[in-house]
Amino acid sequence: MAGMVASLCLPPFGLVPLIAALSWPALGIARARSSLSAARIGAAAGFGWFLASTWWISLSLFASDEGYWSVLPFAVFGIPALLMLFWIPAALLARRFGVYPASRLVWFLGLLTLCEWGRGYIATGFPWNAPGYLFSAHISLLQSASVLGLFGLTLVALAFALVPAFWVVGWRKSAAMILLVLPLMAVAGHIRLTDLPASEGASEANRPKWVRLVQPMVAQDEKWNKQRRPEHLATLQSLSRDSMPVPQLVIWPESAFAGLLNDEADLLSETVWSTLPFDGWLISGVPRLDSQSRLFNSAALIRANGKIEMLYDKRRLVPFGEFVPFRDFLPFADIIAGPTDFSAGAKNAIFSVSGYGRIQMLICYEAIFPGVAAGPGPRPDILVNITNDGWFGDSPGPWQHLAQARMRAVEEGIPMVRVANTGVSAAFDGAGRQLAMIGLGEQGFIDVDIPPPLEVTIYAELQQLILILILFFMLIMIVSLDRRFVLRQKNRALLED
Repeated sequence: MAGMVASLCLPPFGLVPLIAALSWPALGIARARSSLSAARIGAAAGFGWFLASTWWISLSLFASDEGYWSVLPFAVFGIPALLMLFWIPAALLARRFGVYPASRLVWFLGLLTLCEWGRGYIATGFPWNAPGYLFSAHISLLQSASVLGLFGLTLVALAFALVPAFWVVGWRKSAAMILLVLPLMAVAGHIRLTDLPASEGASEANRPKWVRLVQPMVAQDEKWNKQRRPEHLATLQSLSRDSMPVPQLVIWPESAFAGLLNDEADLLSETVWSTLPFDGWLISGVPRLDSQSRLFNSAALIRANGKIEMLYDKRRLVPFGEFVPFRDFLPFADIIAGPTDFSAGAKNAIFSVSGYGRIQMLICYEAIFPGVAAGPGPRPDILVNITNDGWFGDSPGPWQHLAQARMRAVEEGIPMVRVANTGVSAAFDGAGRQLAMIGLGEQGFIDVDIPPPLEVTIYAELQQLILILILFFMLIMIVSLDRRFVLRQKNRALLED
């Protein structure tokens, strides 16, 4: 129950104070009679957190004509059960390493942060709904992502969550100090926003980064229907070209062209040629097979004449969505992800468009991982996330996905353009300020001026170094406090003797 209530601090609800409900299981862990009891409490809290915040994944089983009721329990309960495994070591080790209740709370704080960090990388990673997304509740709070990133913010969010627990165990000065952290971070964020340049793009007369975002809202159960394809392509064309003038860059969502590039390249070229101005460019999602018949979820950069200039293959795939781990041992694998797994792209491919600069592509799920612009080479000018959230209907899922993409913009200081088949299409500047939006379940397009990126952020330069230093000093502090506590207990025992 505490885990479920606490998760309401996350988008789209943003009820920040409710994360303090985690103090209930934290106190249980701190006072547990054994490590096993502590592990059970941590498992229960983690299960509640993920059950309440990821239940909507089950809606994907009914997005097509055929509903897969047989695997519904796995989606609703199995996913939270898997994710709660990352909370168990934090609870178990906090009880084992900590000498007294207050120190166990600090151990739990640091260890749960480490476990959440690990959740972002282990077994391809799934850092969805980390506690740090609490900071998405307000634009001023969100500015802290430019310094600490998601996992640093997770540490701060968990510290705030444990304020009542620290108060109960007697660390009242510490609890009061932690309670002030969020208001101070909000004030600092407000000052940062005041000092940053306004988020307007280029002037009306000169719009070098004028972009059209197209949200066609094709129903998931119709998307791959070949008989409906002419209608779907006509919708994309109409939304892209019928309002004049047409920007030089038009962006369609993930798998907007619902056919294999290898088999229907001519149809794609004809569609693009009749859609764009003579000097235009299109970015569109399109599945493709390579020469080895491997299936890729790709994005294509296409000229107005229909020529494909560059391809980007999605590098991070969705487990149980685009591929099934241990497929040979799971009889229901085909139901979940189809008979063929997608392959992961081997390398990054930065799109370069004259007048727009370097464009970092992120397909769907890739936008949930921090450090999206890290790597060799010059810094990107724009982050583009194409996605299809049509699987999840009118649920918290698309809004959570949007908030995560927005945080990537703030972490890097680079504008984020997000284009969904249906979901929420939007654009944000490098401070996370909203430039434009097409709402959930709406069909349409928006034209938006993309401002230049901000200066390189502290997080973009240092990545997780600040978090590592904080955790290191926390370790030194808590080990020292535990030793002092043990010495006091020994001295007290000697005096009593």
